[in-house]
Amino acid sequence: MQLKLNNIYQGDTFELIKSLPTESVDLIVCDGPYGVTANDWDKINNIQEFNLKLIKIFARVLKPGGALYLFGKDNCIDFIDYRQHLQLNRKIIWYQPSRLAQGRKNYTNNYDLICYFSKGKPTIFNLEDIRVPQLVELEHRLRCEKVPSVVNGQFGKTKFNEDGKNPGDVWGDIKQLTYNSKELINRLMLNTIQKPQKLIERIVKASSGGGSVVLDPFSGVGTTYAVCKEMNRHFIGFEINPEYVEITKERIKKIEQKQQEQLFNETENSQRDYQISPIGTGISTENWDTQYLAARFS
Repeated sequence: MQLKLNNIYQGDTFELIKSLPTESVDLIVCDGPYGVTANDWDKINNIQEFNLKLIKIFARVLKPGGALYLFGKDNCIDFIDYRQHLQLNRKIIWYQPSRLAQGRKNYTNNYDLICYFSKGKPTIFNLEDIRVPQLVELEHRLRCEKVPSVVNGQFGKTKFNEDGKNPGDVWGDIKQLTYNSKELINRLMLNTIQKPQKLIERIVKASSGGGSVVLDPFSGVGTTYAVCKEMNRHFIGFEINPEYVEITKERIKKIEQKQQEQLFNETENSQRDYQISPIGTGISTENWDTQYLAARFS
């Protein structure tokens, strides 16, 4: 089976991925089973072994320097040796303090884990595209930068950046979806199937560029596809649920329609600019189109 870019395919990930060429993907966004709910699709006997199997097959299709973001709970990659396949760069905490307190005999879990892997040294990390607001006041930061241990330390050359800071490995600024979220497709998908678009945007911005190939092996309702469509990335998605595949196709269709409307409006506005008489330019209105364009771009 030959897979084409910018498509979602209905079927089992472990079978469909066999059709992908070796070292053909720049980024994988994997929000698959967590092994913690009663949903049929989430019933995994051993989530660690399941994720190790995924890591092995992802390593084949990733380009050298390509990235994998693997979602899960705090134990999702415990006690497995992934080092021969991919390099773990960071465990990112997606922190959600607003979650309902469920524990009576233990501490409530208030975060999901996003494991950031790469195939060797990452080739793409677009820090400038994912900066977040500085939480430290400039005056305080400048004082800290003058401390000898900072000046002579590993990060002595680091300076306050007015454009923002690295988001770090604890992401508490992107909230989980709620029943009132406008982007929520269906209430049944809340906190299980659908992730916030801003979350996926940060990942795609950080670890891919224009024209990169992004794979989502558990595509759900197509949030990664939607992000890629809006950010000029190529996409390949796998989803076993045919209903979700149709939802994704409809979602992408709406984005394409919106993009076509925007392009039409921009073209129309551009043409309208050329139809406005250039009053005050001293150009004769006779045959003014050619003269005005020449004046504007000379």
